[in-house]
Amino acid sequence: MTSQAVLLAIGFLLVLSAATYMNYESNVSTIDHGFTADFASFIKSFDTKYDFIRSDITWSTYGGAETRPTSAPSKYPIVFIHGNSDIGVGNGGTVGWQTGFTTLIEYLQNYGGYTKADLYVTTWGPANPNLASQNGHSEKYVMTTRRFIEGVLAYTKASKVIVIGHSMGVTLARAAIIGGTYSESMLSKFTVGDPITNSVAAFFGLAGANYGLVDCTYATGLPTCSTYNGFSPSSQMLSAFNSKTHREGAKVYSFWSPNDDIIKYNCIVNQKNTCIVPGSDESYQQNGYTHFDVRDKFGADILRLLEKL
Repeated sequence: MTSQAVLLAIGFLLVLSAATYMNYESNVSTIDHGFTADFASFIKSFDTKYDFIRSDITWSTYGGAETRPTSAPSKYPIVFIHGNSDIGVGNGGTVGWQTGFTTLIEYLQNYGGYTKADLYVTTWGPANPNLASQNGHSEKYVMTTRRFIEGVLAYTKASKVIVIGHSMGVTLARAAIIGGTYSESMLSKFTVGDPITNSVAAFFGLAGANYGLVDCTYATGLPTCSTYNGFSPSSQMLSAFNSKTHREGAKVYSFWSPNDDIIKYNCIVNQKNTCIVPGSDESYQQNGYTHFDVRDKFGADILRLLEKL
């Protein structure tokens, strides 16, 4: 198999033409994108090691109040974690699907009464589809996710948050919440910290690859398919997540489609449904949905569950 074929086979590359990724500010969504000035100032100083505000693509972030809250909010704030090569929010970029959580954020605002002060997302990766195969669950990406969740908790003064992940964002968020020590290679390890399960009211996993990807079985030389911290079905990191269940939050929900065009194979990996977070309280299946439909079209079900919390 050629390297080009391998990259296409693992699903996460998603670029079927030679179109060059264009990183310019006209790639914005219709929502009021970007962090508020108040939240941007707070999160920038909260942990200077990580570029949460994404100075290169500030329009791909979202969330914050005009003035920092002085008391806990009436709703649990929601933290969104996007997938591989996606962005926090956007209008599709040059590949069409690079919209992040724009659709779900609009739904929650239009039908659930959520405001920008309730909803938070940063862009954790390079936001470049051409680099998809190079993105594993690295220390940088896991810790960016962990510290962003902790930053939202500190900023909002909330006792707990909701975490919603899509695709690789599901497993990144699981690593960030569950904590522990993981290997990036034979010689490199990193420690996330103690679990923050008690700070998560509910975890929503949308189209995750919790047991890895079939197409990564023979592509383990690629970072995204690593047997250490990638999507190899024998990934040490994924095995550690799955050794115990229900550590992602007080409630755990999964959303998936057997017709997922990225994960494929009816979501089955080694006779297990990779799209369902192990130990989920409930799972929601919709036949015919694509990988990005799962991200964008379950708004009504997600809102109904949020309203029960």
